[in-house]
Amino acid sequence: MASILPGFEYDIFISYRHKDNRYDGWVSEFVTQLKKELEATFKDEISVYFDENPFDGLLETHNVDKSLEGKLKCIVFIPIISQTYCDPKSFAWCQEFQVFNKLAKEDSYGRDIKLGNGNVSSRILPVRIHELDQEDLSLLESELGGVLRSVEFIFKSAGVNRPLKSNDDRKENLNRTYYRDQINKVANAIKEIVTAIRNPSRTQAQPRKEGPVASKRQTSRRLLGITSAGLLALAIAVYIIYSFNNKGRDRSIAVIPFADLSQAHDQEYFCDGMTEEILSHLSRIHGLRVISRTSCMKYKGTKTAAKDIAQELGVTHILEGSIRKSADRIRVTVQLIDAVKDEHIWSKDYDFADLKDVFSLQTSVSTNVAQLLKGSLTEKERESLSKTNTDNPAAYELYLKGRFFWALRTDKSYDSAEYYYKHALELDPNYALAYSGLADCYTLGQQGMTPVEEIEVAKIYLTKALALDSNLCEALTTRGFIESHIGYEWEKGERTLARAIQINANYSIARLYHGNIKIFTGSSINEGLEEVKKALELDPLSSSVNWALGSRYVGLGFHESSAKQFRKTLAIDPGNMAAVTWLVYSLIRLHKYDEASDALNKAPALPTFQRDILIGMMHAERGETEKARAQLEKLPREFPRRAISPILARIYIKLKDYDSAIALLENGYQERSLNNLPLKTNPSYDPLRSLPRFKTLLRKMNFE
Repeated sequence: MASILPGFEYDIFISYRHKDNRYDGWVSEFVTQLKKELEATFKDEISVYFDENPFDGLLETHNVDKSLEGKLKCIVFIPIISQTYCDPKSFAWCQEFQVFNKLAKEDSYGRDIKLGNGNVSSRILPVRIHELDQEDLSLLESELGGVLRSVEFIFKSAGVNRPLKSNDDRKENLNRTYYRDQINKVANAIKEIVTAIRNPSRTQAQPRKEGPVASKRQTSRRLLGITSAGLLALAIAVYIIYSFNNKGRDRSIAVIPFADLSQAHDQEYFCDGMTEEILSHLSRIHGLRVISRTSCMKYKGTKTAAKDIAQELGVTHILEGSIRKSADRIRVTVQLIDAVKDEHIWSKDYDFADLKDVFSLQTSVSTNVAQLLKGSLTEKERESLSKTNTDNPAAYELYLKGRFFWALRTDKSYDSAEYYYKHALELDPNYALAYSGLADCYTLGQQGMTPVEEIEVAKIYLTKALALDSNLCEALTTRGFIESHIGYEWEKGERTLARAIQINANYSIARLYHGNIKIFTGSSINEGLEEVKKALELDPLSSSVNWALGSRYVGLGFHESSAKQFRKTLAIDPGNMAAVTWLVYSLIRLHKYDEASDALNKAPALPTFQRDILIGMMHAERGETEKARAQLEKLPREFPRRAISPILARIYIKLKDYDSAIALLENGYQERSLNNLPLKTNPSYDPLRSLPRFKTLLRKMNFE
């Protein structure tokens, strides 16, 4: 049966490793069910190519067989992604996946299709049946050129990682997915792609041709838009050339910390602040992916080439600059680099004597860069770029100092940050960002108060910040975190964080917290993990966000993934003792005791009490109950339990001392220190679920 569209051999091509079908015929059943769903979804007959012959291995040549090449001329390519699929030596990978990826990019429609809702979808529609090793995931995403977006058919429980079956009970599956729903998702995704290709006038521009072509009418419209923005003549010229030659390319950028070229080298806070403000301005632009401050700051003072930085951060453009302050004069130099072509595409020098001019400078730079990268800006975006949080330059300078010290994240630096924020407010009592900064100083346990006491102070500052600016993304994010992670008002917190993301889709922390809620409540674990991964994509070198993803894997019982993620975290920040602790925990849960001991021995800075607890955990997991109890008796009467409570609880559970485990968790609830514990979805707590005290605790945390 031919394709419903001319030029294609089949509508759908199913690619898989035959070994994944041998055990129970999973792929065959999937194809059968998909065909039934397609009949109920399409008015037309949809053709599906599915080869059940048990052939799996490279041909004698690396040229794809001609008959197979014809079959690969399909609308949608569905690879069944398993633990064995991502094998560069396999037939499915080399002769099907890679070949289709190349063919689709070169045909008249292109691999990526703009849908009717404005989103872009790939004609490669992965169906994932296993959690993947990190190496396989990296290989897959490298070939795809982006984050894996798949329809998941995975049944996950403690120690289980297998394909989802049609008769599986969704209540027993950590992923909470239902087989029929997932089949329906695949069929609907196919329909969206087919509809977009059949009706290009309703969804996208004409099919892709070699080289971008712009009509005179388009050119005039673009020029008019730039002229109305009042951009500099240089920027206009660069824009015309650049936008015509870069149509359809990824719009992503990292703002590298500006260099302090002042003779006294005393403008570090100002350079960092300038970097962050321009970054903040750009992050408000819809459709522009902006790497977060934390990752950008990793390149502060380095001589790494822009092209290499872009490759490491996964962006196409780099903005860099320098600041030179002499007496009352300040010179700021900025330049935008196309990292793919490794060439400068725009640069400018700014000279000013009055610090007030720095606000217009930030607006000018941000507008020029956004215009160059995106092509056109809405009126709302232009207003957003011109927005300033204060008109008082002295208050702004104090705020920059506060932000500089807050980013150091030590007890002493928090005190300094609070000092500068408060002084900024003395000069400008309506400075919403300074109030938000003060709130942040009281949400991470750095003030020597109980969490409950700190949060009450933070709430006061947040109320003031949002009264001054109800659309302040930073304040909304902190409020959403407090509502959900501290107050356990999950739905309320989710709404607040969703609003923060709507205001600034590039604010990685908002995405992290939003993803946490979906995972902790079990409402949508897969979507939650994707949200956390998106946060990491926006801040790839952040030690805390990398650790957070590893922690989410721990909470779901995905210990292979968590161990790999914590190793990645330690590669970024070897001094992250939380990553060391949870790496050891993950290795113990995997029964890799020698590796766990080795990781412990390589971390001399780990506090003694944490080391003793992890050794006790190792004994408990091995079934050495007496040794585990003896290890617990060595612990001091008083020690910080906030970060170690889950491991202690796990030990008590293994020792069948359920009362002690629940008492520990109840104490964490009272102290509001359970903000990283998915009690509802973590399989470690399964032995407690039938106990009344544990059920009561879940109700208190609004999990039931």
